[in-house]
Amino acid sequence: MNPSASLTRRTFLAGSALCAATAGLGLFGCSSAGPADHASDSDAGSGTNANHAVDAYYENAAIYTADEGNTTAEALAVRDGKIAFVGSAADGQAYKDAAGQVVDLQGSFVLPGMIDGHIHTGSPDFFDFSLIGQTSADDQLKTIKEYVDAHPEKDTYLGYGYAASLFPGEELEKGPKKERLDEISPDKPLLVYSFDGHGAWLNSKAFEYLGITKDTASTPGGQIVKDADGNLWGTLADSAMSLAGRYPFDQDNLPEAVASFVQQLNALGYTSIFTPPGNGFFPIPYEAYRTLEDNGELTMRVRGAGIITSWQTDEDLRTLDELKKTYDGGLLKVIAGKVFADGVMDNESALLSAPYADNPGSYGETGWEQEPLNKAVEALNRAGLLAHIHAIGDAAVTMGLDAIEYAEQHVPDDKQRNAITHLQLVQDGDVERFAKLDVVAVANPYWHYKAPRYWEAKEKPALGDRADRMYPLQAFADAGAVLVSASDYPVTANPNPFVAIETGVTRNLVDGAEYEVPDITDPDDPAYLLWPEQRASVTQMIRSFTIDAAWALSLDGETGSLEAGKAADFIVVDQNILEAKPLDIKNTKVLQTYLKGTRVYDAALAEQ
Repeated sequence: MNPSASLTRRTFLAGSALCAATAGLGLFGCSSAGPADHASDSDAGSGTNANHAVDAYYENAAIYTADEGNTTAEALAVRDGKIAFVGSAADGQAYKDAAGQVVDLQGSFVLPGMIDGHIHTGSPDFFDFSLIGQTSADDQLKTIKEYVDAHPEKDTYLGYGYAASLFPGEELEKGPKKERLDEISPDKPLLVYSFDGHGAWLNSKAFEYLGITKDTASTPGGQIVKDADGNLWGTLADSAMSLAGRYPFDQDNLPEAVASFVQQLNALGYTSIFTPPGNGFFPIPYEAYRTLEDNGELTMRVRGAGIITSWQTDEDLRTLDELKKTYDGGLLKVIAGKVFADGVMDNESALLSAPYADNPGSYGETGWEQEPLNKAVEALNRAGLLAHIHAIGDAAVTMGLDAIEYAEQHVPDDKQRNAITHLQLVQDGDVERFAKLDVVAVANPYWHYKAPRYWEAKEKPALGDRADRMYPLQAFADAGAVLVSASDYPVTANPNPFVAIETGVTRNLVDGAEYEVPDITDPDDPAYLLWPEQRASVTQMIRSFTIDAAWALSLDGETGSLEAGKAADFIVVDQNILEAKPLDIKNTKVLQTYLKGTRVYDAALAEQ
């Protein structure tokens, strides 16, 4: 994971809400068509024009359908938000003749709408300030101070994006001290979340506001970090972040912020997402999503989850059951329980089967015992919910698989498509179990290279030789498991799916500028190349963002591939990535995004 990669409001492409109001294309040639316009002798043999009447017919394109045979097509027709036809230009002539609108895509490439298999709902607009993109502790502290000094009217302050790796000495391990924030805001609570969502940095007033003292008990799998004398250090780690759950979130601009977040994802080609909560961080704004859906303004399928903890499992299950009943709309549904099996590699709380190389007495942490985890997954599946398990270390992956296997054995006709996500280390024998148990492998290809400075400074010392075999990818597909890609935004600062597709294909550095190093010019450049045997094909990577991701969310009957009868969720891009050079895939530009046949993003309009 890369703490220094940045995504600002400018670089996170802006969508246009106005795009949803029209169905036509802004960049391409359009014409009205009808029987008199395009009469042909083929009409007599292919049925009447009434049988082929469609709202729009898209032609002159290379269309990758993501169907079972990985078919490519030349034309696509849409009727009432669904695909009426996809195939060759010759076979589509009758639909073209009867179309209300014919659109010439001028040789563009068409794909199914992208699906992010694990993304947190949030953006810089959700916070008072963001530290993403700043590469020194001094810069981060300066940004915080400038905001606090400029807003004396606020009662509390909330920020996002600190990176402990930027701080010296003990702070590198424990996170920055509270005294740094006390100097900036001595009289009002100030809280800053870490870039990866697994830490919170508080000043003394924030601890006081939340009632956290040196005697407060931490949660299983979490830590209230303290100094050598047992006093509060200034940070909460992993599940202990739930203790900050009632810290005030600015709700005033939340509906607008969620709408902007969705539009920005449309601009990247997304038409569906799975959005889970974090460790008490990024609570999902379900009401804002529902308001958008009720107003006809939600331009994304949203599948959500509730948190399941080891210390209040029954209460969490009851809460999740209410969420499932409450949010069960056409576009917005709660379908899963999110479970943390371990922490993260950054603070060595990921659970390993062998000790950390730089700390031989430590295997990492988990907040669960195996039997309670088994029962929790069983309870989720009995309730018609899938388990979505966070597991970074290989021992945590094994725990997750064991729990899912237990549920499979104890829930009759269990059809839940359980998933394990992140998967930094996986034991070879467990890869096969994903396929055997129908467990979805939700990978984060954005991270699948040796990040400059970070891999050598952190991952190699912590893991030793295991650092050369991190993040299996193609192995899951080879074993017959369902492989899904996800950004884990905002941990990944730029959730552009084409960046992930390139990284999955090359297993190498995508953008040297993020690290202030030169770009690579050869995919086989060894400097940042990680486990090249795990490279996936472009087709496999596309499927991991489309039909396979749809299957994981039980949306495969509705979307994920461009087939007759499915929703017309598709994107138009400026290059055929099946033919592009590997190092050029990231440069792919989304020209239009369609949800149920309605245009929800148009680059031409957004750039005006």
